[in-house]
Amino acid sequence: MMFLLAWLWMAAGEGGCVAVEGERLRAADLAAVEPSFSRLAPETELGWAPAPGVRRAVSAAELERLAARFGLKVMGRAICLERAVAPLVDEQVMEALERAVGREGVRIELVDFYRRPLPRGRLEFDRAGLMAPAAPGGVSLWRGRLRYDDNRTLPVWAKVRLKAPGRRVVAAANLAPGRPIQASEVRLEEGEWFPFAEPALESLEAAVGKLPRRWIPAGAVLYARLLAAPREVERGDQVVVEVLSGGAQLRFAARAETGGRTGDSILVRSAVNHRRIAARVEGPGKVVIDANAYRRVVVGDVPSPAR
Repeated sequence: MMFLLAWLWMAAGEGGCVAVEGERLRAADLAAVEPSFSRLAPETELGWAPAPGVRRAVSAAELERLAARFGLKVMGRAICLERAVAPLVDEQVMEALERAVGREGVRIELVDFYRRPLPRGRLEFDRAGLMAPAAPGGVSLWRGRLRYDDNRTLPVWAKVRLKAPGRRVVAAANLAPGRPIQASEVRLEEGEWFPFAEPALESLEAAVGKLPRRWIPAGAVLYARLLAAPREVERGDQVVVEVLSGGAQLRFAARAETGGRTGDSILVRSAVNHRRIAARVEGPGKVVIDANAYRRVVVGDVPSPAR
C-alpha cells in the first residue's frame, strides 16, 4: 500500500492525474499525456473512468496493452486517472434555486452552500427538500442533489432566506371560540414572508363573521383551518319548513331543535302537531324536507310483507 501511495504521488508530481470529464475514458483524455492516442477519434472509448474523488493508477504495462489494442505504441510510463471535479459557484446554485422556486416575486438570499468539489452535472432542488425557517425571516436549509452520469446523484445543500410580498389577516384582539369575529377584532398586514408556508387569510371579509374553533390570541395570524362558518340555523330559532312532494310544495313554521349549516341535517319541531322531523338546512331560517326522497328510503328499507 505504501508503495502504491508513493507511486501515485510521483505520478502526480510528474504531471498530475489525467482529469476525465465523464464516466467513460476517451482517447482525447489520454492524448494530452500520450500523443499516440491523438491518432484515434477523440470520442473513442477506452474504458471506465474512476468514480468522483477516486484516483486510479494505470501502470506502464497496462497502458501499453491498451495502446496495442488500437495498433499504437506508447512511451511506457505510468499515469493516474481521476474524475474532473470543481466546486459549485454562486451563479450555478442560484440558477437551480430559481428553477425550484418556479414563481416570480420570490426574493432568494443565498447564505451558504455545499463547497466540496463535484463532477460536472445538473444541480437540482425540489420543494420536498426545503425546510421552513425556525423563526420568521430566518434561514432555511434546502437539500438537493447533483445529477451526473445520467442516473447517478450526489447530495448537496444550500442555506437560503426566501421572502415574497403578500398580505395576511391578524387578530387585533383575543378571539374567543364560538363567538363571531367582529371587524374591529382583525386587521390586515402587508409585508414579506416565507412563500411556501401555510397560506393565511388575505382579506378581512374572509374572517369577519366566522367562528374561531379555539382561543386565538391577539397578534396571531389567521388561517382557514382556525375558523368555522357560522351556522345558518341555531337551536331555538324559528324556521320555515318547506316540504317537497312531487310537484306540490307545503310550507309551515317550526322551531329548530338542533343547529346546523347549509347542507346539514337537523331536527325541527312542528308548531302544528309538535312532532320532531329531520330536515336539511337550505339557508338562514329555512329548512327543506324532500318527501319523495324520504318515501324512497322508507320503501327501500322496509321489506314487503310475505304472501
